[in-house]
Amino acid sequence: MRTDFVQAGNVRLQYFEHGAGPELLVLVHGYRSSARIWRLVQEALDPARFRSLAISNRGAGDSERTAAEADYTVESFARDLFAATQAFGVRDFTLVGHSMGGATVPQFALDHAEMLKSLVLLDPAPLAGRALPENWEQQIREQFASGQAPEEVAAHTASVPEEFRQALQADIARNPMERALGGRRSMANLRLRQRLHELPMPVFVVGGDQDTTVGVQNMLAEYLALPENHRFLHIFHAIGHSPNVEVAARFARVLDRFVSQTIPQALALGSHVR
Repeated sequence: MRTDFVQAGNVRLQYFEHGAGPELLVLVHGYRSSARIWRLVQEALDPARFRSLAISNRGAGDSERTAAEADYTVESFARDLFAATQAFGVRDFTLVGHSMGGATVPQFALDHAEMLKSLVLLDPAPLAGRALPENWEQQIREQFASGQAPEEVAAHTASVPEEFRQALQADIARNPMERALGGRRSMANLRLRQRLHELPMPVFVVGGDQDTTVGVQNMLAEYLALPENHRFLHIFHAIGHSPNVEVAARFARVLDRFVSQTIPQALALGSHVR
């Protein structure tokens, strides 16, 4: 695993790179996490067949922080992602997003469909938005004032290495409050579900049936909103919000099969209109 930085427009973003294969995967993390959450998946992928780039959004991990709450929205993250992919000089890749990243990647896909081979939504944030609970902003401010960072629950899975858990938790503990506020407000205002029918590439919705953060009903709603001839679905049984941590090797196999078998079959049937 190699880590470095890429200049993405006006921000410097940290990324983790693994493998040197012909198939490129670009991995986008969620609301409070960082690119580090993808490490177990990256290491489970065959490095001779896959190259993976996991990018930390602004404010995450060692990526640059900016001061405005408005900088931490799905739209802002999608713009940063485009700038990063331009800097890498990549295209024709599979874009994978988890949780809030599962909203960032369809926004990217709607704006830059010509760059993608396929799209994967892993336990995506509800793409039709949802109401925020009363006093949500006060609760976040009080949490930051207390100095107690929220726990990444999936990292406590028995099979997860302790050093991975500690490193991921350390990233979460360094999050700026503006990211927590801006991200939460942005997810509440999402209206992407109504545009999913515009996506021309194969789209794979993956999730855990015990996800209480998103809810399997929202994952199914995203799946049903996609064009019928190039939508695909996989639900893990007895798994929660983060299959990329809880069952990383299994998720890597599912991802491998999608890229290696499902996409070529979809392309052969002419479902991918660029």
